[in-house]
Amino acid sequence: MLQHRPLWFDELFTFWAARLPLPRLLEALRNDSGPPLWYVLEKPFAAGADRLPSSDALVRVPALVAVLGVFVAVSTLPSLPAKMRYVLLAAASPLLFLYSAEARAYGLLSLLCLAIFLLAARGEESPRRLTAIVALSAAALYTHYLAIFAVGSLTLVTAFEKRTRSALALLAGSVPFLFWTPVMAAQPHAAVAWMHEPPSELFTGILSSLGGAGDIPQPFGPALPLTLVAGGFVIAVVISFALARRWREDPDVRRACAFIVFFFGGVVFASFARPVAFAGRTEMAILPVWMWAVARAGETSRTVRTASIAVIFVSAVSIVLLLAAHRPPSAPAHALEVLEREAGPGDVLFAGAHLYLPARLAADRGRLSIPVRAFPVEQAAHPGWAVPRWPPPQDIKAVEHALESAGSTGRVFFLVPPSYRVSLRPILAGRGTTRLIAQSPELLLAVWTSR
Repeated sequence: MLQHRPLWFDELFTFWAARLPLPRLLEALRNDSGPPLWYVLEKPFAAGADRLPSSDALVRVPALVAVLGVFVAVSTLPSLPAKMRYVLLAAASPLLFLYSAEARAYGLLSLLCLAIFLLAARGEESPRRLTAIVALSAAALYTHYLAIFAVGSLTLVTAFEKRTRSALALLAGSVPFLFWTPVMAAQPHAAVAWMHEPPSELFTGILSSLGGAGDIPQPFGPALPLTLVAGGFVIAVVISFALARRWREDPDVRRACAFIVFFFGGVVFASFARPVAFAGRTEMAILPVWMWAVARAGETSRTVRTASIAVIFVSAVSIVLLLAAHRPPSAPAHALEVLEREAGPGDVLFAGAHLYLPARLAADRGRLSIPVRAFPVEQAAHPGWAVPRWPPPQDIKAVEHALESAGSTGRVFFLVPPSYRVSLRPILAGRGTTRLIAQSPELLLAVWTSR
């Protein structure tokens, strides 16, 4: 899965943020929507990718290592059949498979949430385990905001189960995160505005993921067939009822189920105030815990054993379909290849919305030899997200100045969403010649010359 291919947008933001010095990284995250640990961990890999420009796969290594770490939990299961069930469930999981090859924090989030569950909800509350709980819960909170719901849910579970020292350790691990909460509170809501999802799609998508299929995020390719998604949903419902019947008989299964229920309950409740839940990503925080509970419950439940085989089958079919699906190069990547060939000395590029970040990275890494300017200019302050808005007068003046400065030999390129044509047309009208190079529903690439 670590094949060479262009980075997708979320990965591009990881790559860009990881290359910033720590003070600038913290400042940049004030205008985004996440905590800093993932980007700090990515720093050495981003530096290595800069020295080897043909190998962006380096920035995907931490995610692969994290997902492989999920398999270590097999040692906590009581029998060989349970261990085999867990290994097969995890190996066949489409989401774990996909995120193991993406430079995003979800693989690490899965590993950390699984680790703190196994340490806090079961076993002896030894000083060593309690210390690990403190450290790992702090790391999880600084990795992704979904860990807030995971740590909070696990604190409730351990308190109800009278594992008081584990609950206190989780609270102690949350204390360092208090230093980041002012930044989190000030981060703009617009940074997650794209995450709005109908409740019906959220509910069915997450349950289907637990059953082996799921609502696959768009960058991974086309959606899975409806029959497969529905099959995953039904299987997850069957397993859920079977696990509920084991509630009193197996404390470990009970604690895992309570953890998952509290987690999703907290996410749904918080989503009324701010977009949080998003099928295909939200469940990554608890997916390995679900698999662990299924593998363990299969020891005494024939229904769970049979349903787990169905999950493995649906998961395997989903992975095959995802691998077979055609994933053409992204439109921004293709447009930048054209720019690398056509742009020359004296030229300048104005890039807007989600197209600014890939253009800026290409220029920073020496692949694009011309200056890149944000349009509107405020896009440079938050490359990871954009909102539609009419450019203010200073941005229009910046374009006019670039046109006047181009002279007879320079050119001005524009890489913007098609909707930006409306604001650019009055600026370019009556000034030189504008030629359309490429156009798609996602972008418009044009060049202006004074001739």
